[in-house]
Amino acid sequence: MAYLCGNAGYVEVGGVRLNVTAWNATEQAKLTETTNTGSLGFKESLVCLKWMTGTINADFDAALGPKGAPSIDAGDTIALILHTDASGTYTMSALVQDLAWTQPAGDKVSFTFNFESTGAYVYA
Repeated sequence: MAYLCGNAGYVEVGGVRLNVTAWNATEQAKLTETTNTGSLGFKESLVCLKWMTGTINADFDAALGPKGAPSIDAGDTIALILHTDASGTYTMSALVQDLAWTQPAGDKVSFTFNFESTGAYVYA
């Protein structure tokens, strides 16, 4: 059995690699029921919409700009690439749902943002 190590994955926003501590993504589908009298008593559905949502956790890096990252603000549309490891990536245009900063006394500054894909996403 082959396992993946989480430290092999990374995230790019607008072509800039973030100092990510963790990321997650969920592929979702809206199922529309199509059951009818021809279904012979069995429920039938089809997929009408697909999208992806997720969360990126990253460390602030002042070298990347005044916000420690490419321009990321709530409501922005960003070019997002999620690298799973050497074998695959998710590429998409995504909307930033929210952006939260953590600034603990005596520790590193970090930020988290949630996203939702807009338009098609591709895994390659």
